[in-house]
Amino acid sequence: MTIQKRMIQNTHIKHSRKVKETPAFLNFNSRQILTAFFLFVVLMGTSIGYVWSNFEYKQLGYNLSQLQQEELRLLEVNRKLKLELAMLRTPQNIEPKAINKLEMKPPRPDQIIVLK
Repeated sequence: MTIQKRMIQNTHIKHSRKVKETPAFLNFNSRQILTAFFLFVVLMGTSIGYVWSNFEYKQLGYNLSQLQQEELRLLEVNRKLKLELAMLRTPQNIEPKAINKLEMKPPRPDQIIVLK
């Protein structure tokens, strides 16, 4: 075959194949693809961070509410215990217990010492 025939056959083969050309707006280079991927990762990271922080905020609010209720309950218990302690320290409460449980007797006048 001559060179001229080969050139004609090659031209004919090139034109006979249907080559799909990609539209101009889909031609991306690797830098553009990498930039788009990076922006996607940043956007997803930001979105996940926002959702997580919102969840934590609500969880902390719930925990704070529970702790405030516990504080009120403990303050009430503390108030009742202080009242009970004050009642138990009164002489009207101590004297009968000393006489009945400990079998103590009132002091004689010579056992009383007055401190100045």
